[in-house]
Amino acid sequence: MLSSQPYRGTRDFYPEKMAKRNYVFDTWKKALQKSGFVEYDTSIIENAELYIQKSGDELGGEQLYSFHDKGDRHIALRPEMTPTLARIVANKMGELRFPLRWFSIPRCFRYERPQKGRLREFFQLNYDIIGVEPGGADLEILMATINIFKEFGATKDQYKIIFNHRKVLDNWIEANGMESKKKLIYAVLDNWFKLTLDQNKEKLSTELNNTEIENIIKLTKKEGPQWDQYLEIANQTPELKLILKTTKELDDVDIEFSPTIIRGLAYYTGLVFESFDKNPDNNRAMCGGGRYDDLLSLFGKEAKSVGVGMGDVTWEEFLTNWDLWPKDIINKENDKVGLMPFSLEEVATMQTETIPELEKQGKKYEFDYDFDRSENKRWKELKKRGCDEIIKL
Repeated sequence: MLSSQPYRGTRDFYPEKMAKRNYVFDTWKKALQKSGFVEYDTSIIENAELYIQKSGDELGGEQLYSFHDKGDRHIALRPEMTPTLARIVANKMGELRFPLRWFSIPRCFRYERPQKGRLREFFQLNYDIIGVEPGGADLEILMATINIFKEFGATKDQYKIIFNHRKVLDNWIEANGMESKKKLIYAVLDNWFKLTLDQNKEKLSTELNNTEIENIIKLTKKEGPQWDQYLEIANQTPELKLILKTTKELDDVDIEFSPTIIRGLAYYTGLVFESFDKNPDNNRAMCGGGRYDDLLSLFGKEAKSVGVGMGDVTWEEFLTNWDLWPKDIINKENDKVGLMPFSLEEVATMQTETIPELEKQGKKYEFDYDFDRSENKRWKELKKRGCDEIIKL
């Protein structure tokens, strides 16, 4: 016999879980549409080479669900949306009116070990501003992220946003004579708080001397001349200066500038940021994004871009841990009128007379066809199924 279990790392959305999924998606859409973002979608299947070239070794290699189709084309199930977004923008470059403020909630696949907060199949909200130079759009994308948290009723005590800038870090590394060691510094900083200080020192010591290692440590602690130098470079970067100035005035948001946010994906070129759940049971990144100005170059095009990806799995955990789900979320899905016919003839009458009237009123309905049961039992059954009003002929 076949197993009734879903494929490992995927989910079945029974009605209660579907109600929660709909709530998350609808709230995401509501928050972004307020800011002028519009929705798009694409096929779940892509040319595998798109991810192999632009998603980095992890997503474009070991985690990629790929196969050859019957025409021997190398195909992949998308692990993320941004390269696909670049492709569809490049495809209609001469017809689109920039800037684009687009969002999508695609289904994505990554072959990795399922664990808390990570599945092989998931949905990921993506929202991007395309066709705008670094500047106001970088602040706008950060503020859009903050507005999403607020739309769910989240407060500064429940989440934190940390941001950095890749060019600022590049310039600081170069100013301190460590440009040839940049790859290692990036790799260590990207996992800085996942390891102990001694472990980080050990990794850095493979290429850096003691003075350089101490400079890195002081930078992560935001102290001494190293941090002063970093801030000076940051304030010479117009879009980052704007963000630093604006975020200082946000009393209702916990947001921090830190050199330890790197974002491992290969295409980020400027601003990078992540949001974190403050609940110790879900202390992980909930979303991440930044500027990726070179992504369309794969198609011989250019469009300055900044965007964010936000997964549904960690987001649902966030809402659960902080008890942010609406109390009546399931009842809203089940708010129906119960129809109790006593014969097939009455079923026909309800279809032609009762239901058109209910549809005019915008009401949902559900039939009970168990003619042989007592009226009282049928009434109770319809009530259990979420029908507050019962109609019989």
